[in-house]
Amino acid sequence: MSSTEETIVALATPPGRSALGVVRLSGPGCREISRLLLGTELEPRRATARRLRRGEVIVDRVVATYWAGPVTPTGEDLLELAAHGSPEILREIVSAAIEAGARAAAPGEFTRRAYVNGRLDLAQARAVGDLIAARGAAARSAALRRLEGGLSDALDEVRAPILELLAALEVRLDHPEEDIAPLAPSEADASLRDASAGIERLLAGYARGRSRREGARVGLFGSPNAGKSSLLNALLGRPRAIVSSMPGTTRDVLEEQAELGGAVVTLVDTAGLREDAEGGAEREGVARAEGALESCEVAVLVVDSARAPDELDDRTRDYIAAAAKRRGAALIVAHNKSDLPGARAEHGVSCSALTGHGLDALEAAIAAAAGGAAADEGECLLDDARQSAALARALAELAAARAELAARPGAWEDRAADRLRRALALLNEARGDGAAEAVLDEIFSKFCIGK
Repeated sequence: MSSTEETIVALATPPGRSALGVVRLSGPGCREISRLLLGTELEPRRATARRLRRGEVIVDRVVATYWAGPVTPTGEDLLELAAHGSPEILREIVSAAIEAGARAAAPGEFTRRAYVNGRLDLAQARAVGDLIAARGAAARSAALRRLEGGLSDALDEVRAPILELLAALEVRLDHPEEDIAPLAPSEADASLRDASAGIERLLAGYARGRSRREGARVGLFGSPNAGKSSLLNALLGRPRAIVSSMPGTTRDVLEEQAELGGAVVTLVDTAGLREDAEGGAEREGVARAEGALESCEVAVLVVDSARAPDELDDRTRDYIAAAAKRRGAALIVAHNKSDLPGARAEHGVSCSALTGHGLDALEAAIAAAAGGAAADEGECLLDDARQSAALARALAELAAARAELAARPGAWEDRAADRLRRALALLNEARGDGAAEAVLDEIFSKFCIGK
């Protein structure tokens, strides 16, 4: 990555034609470049409409805003040029800025400068990319909380008792001649227990947090003509699957992404499960439905609530329930066709794909099972595999320090202090303090150019 003494420029809005497009510059040359392009000095923090020129040619009439560093998002001078959203105009503005002394920004370089200049720590910088890529309300909320410093604050809370204990140990180890009372092992163990509990809380939500971001697979299963395809269409709000009163219409597995109750999921529509499937195509559809059942985190058993279940329905229900239990998948029973006479629902969710009755309740049940329910602290804050691994190793170091307490009464301080130093180094790694250039390159290379 080049020096922050350079001024960088990039398009900050998505490519393509739109009402407006924004070109962003950051670095010490912003004020001079604005003077060259706009022919005037800009008053800081005041949006100003001016003609922008490339040489002697007017490119567009823009709204320019200049902010003086270091109290800016990147920690340095910042210039934003809002122009008409023509790709040709925006390319001309970027080219004019480069001719005036800027250079094209690398991916993620604006956010990297914010990190280098102390405007964000690395955990917050990661959250910028997460927020842009977030799918679904739950993922957006979690990324925003990390951006506002939630993970950093949680790690600081974990570090506090470790730092306090380590300081107390080191003063005794470094100055044995001083008349300082020895630390009580029970007090030291309480501090280590508090720190361990904080790490465990973060790690406990990591797996479910990943499900929130990546989206769970939710399969619709059941007997033929239970209304699985109709329910898929109703949940999507559009006619994705072909619907027919003839059993066995669905011959393949259909997959569509949706956001239900704040959770991003992949809905999977399958063929009706029955033993007497007719023809090779329907038999293949049943086989694919059985295969889909093995890959879904949530299984929705769709039941025709207006028809009394027969022996085949019972076997289908038992098969789906057993498969879900074996895989640890959540099982939801959706009693479809509640609008028809005689419809009943013993347990589960009563709904109608035709009228929309009960769909909100079904969405809520799916969202809860798929990770869209209210999240605990750990689910919101920890999202990165590297951070998770560092925290797991830090937890192991704290466990080793507690083992020294138990195994070496009266002579535990030196070895325990070494374990605490390692744990703190790992917590700093999770926070991003002192990250190596290679790590920074990997993180910021995944960002878009103008961020």
